[in-house]
Formats: sequence, C-alpha cells, structure tokens
Amino acid sequence: MSSREGPTDPTPGVAGGYREHAPPVTLRPFVECFWTREPGPQEETGIPVAHRILPDGCIDIVFEFAPNGGAPESIRAVGTMTRPLVVNAVTDDSFVGVRFRPARATAFLRLPASELTDLRVALDDLWSDAAAVHARFAAAAGATARVAALEEVLLARLAHGANVDHRDVDEAVRRIIQSGGSLGITKLAPSLGVTRQHLARRFADLVGVSPKMFARIVRVRRVIAAARATPSGGGPNWSSLALDAGYYDQAHLIDEFRELTGLAPTAWWKTQRP
Repeated sequence: MSSREGPTDPTPGVAGGYREHAPPVTLRPFVECFWTREPGPQEETGIPVAHRILPDGCIDIVFEFAPNGGAPESIRAVGTMTRPLVVNAVTDDSFVGVRFRPARATAFLRLPASELTDLRVALDDLWSDAAAVHARFAAAAGATARVAALEEVLLARLAHGANVDHRDVDEAVRRIIQSGGSLGITKLAPSLGVTRQHLARRFADLVGVSPKMFARIVRVRRVIAAARATPSGGGPNWSSLALDAGYYDQAHLIDEFRELTGLAPTAWWKTQRP
C-alpha cells in the first residue's frame, strides 16, 4: 500500500516532521512501518488544527505525547477506514505509531478487524496490560526511544500470540494491490480455490473491510499517488487518471473519490498546494 503522509495526511502549509522507520526483521511480515511526527517550528503554538485522514486499507496504533514528554496522553487503535476521518490535533503534540500490513494487525489486537472498522478505540479497552504499556513509554524520551519501545511491546505480544494462517487473504491482498485495485473481484475467490462468502468472511476478520472495498481504496490511492506525481505548474488530468486506473469514466472516479476522501478530486487537489 502507498504510505500515508503522516498520521493525519496533513494539509500543506502545516509543517511537521513526519518520518517512517523500518521495522526489525521479526516484525516485517506484520508491520508496514513505524512512523513518528514531531511539530515544526511554526507549529509550536498549542492551537488545534483539523487534519483529514484518508482510508489506506491498514490498521494503526497511534501514541500521542504532550510537549513535556512522559507517558502518552492517549493510545488508540485506528481501524481500517471506509470513509475519511477529520480530527483536531494540537499542533505541538508528538505522535508515534505503527502501521500494520493489511490483514496482520489481528496478531496483536486479538479481535476481528471488523470490530474496529471506521473507529478509534482506546488501547485500554483492547489490552489488559495497557497500563504497563503507558508506563513503558514514560521513560522513553524522543522519537527514536519511543519507536524502540513500541518495537519491544509488539515483539513481546507476538511471542505470546497465536499463529494465524493468513495465506488466502495475503494472496488476495497481494493480487489486489498488484492490480492497482482494478482486479475483477468476482473472479478472485474462485482463483484462490475458495468461495466468495468464505473470502468475504476472512477479509472482515483480518482486513476489516470486504475485498471489493479494499480494492476501491487501493484504486483511489493509486489515483492520489499519480496526481501527486503531476509536475509542478499544472494540475492533474483527471480524465486520463480515471482511465489509467480502470474507472469507467471521470464521473465514476469523482463519485468514488468523493466517497472515500470526502472531497471531489479538484477540491482535494487544492488542499495539496501550499
């Protein structure tokens, strides 16, 4: 999947030190990346700023820290999304998160992914040892130490977790991503040797959305990536992008784009310009 720009797909003009960190070898089958976001100089004002988070087919766990450090102010699991989420974040807070690969968060969260879809749930409601996790981060100062602490927390949970067989869903996810979301879903289950109902149940349990919704998310993000690659000085050719991504026409793209991002393509594009 295409990486997010940060925990909140920040609007241009709101500086922020967003960085992605590669996971250790043991966690790579499960974790797409760890990420951190530190406030930029002009952000250190304590003013809440609205940010738009776009669906990406992944589940994250997000830690938010106040400027004075210490234990995190909040830890939330952010479920797979089928619609945009607009949140207010205090600009001088710091964030540390883990972005799980599609279908792989359940090894750590121990519940069906569908129970988190389109939700932000406090970790205290999911992990019985959440208080110990808070305490573990109290002594971790700075982004590097916090990422290391998060790695340790996940490795400990993985060591005690059940081994879930993901092969059918992993292969379906791989094929959908490889096709850029334009794969014919009706043929996907039979090509894997399972029924459509079986694959739909497995996606609900492990990914949090249906194969069709996952493909729609992948395809819209493919268009977003292509639009962002447009050379400066000219706007995207939405009709061309629609056809390249396998939409029937530009109107079909506009409908899908608006549903998944909350904005028409041209309105979204304006938010990407400084």
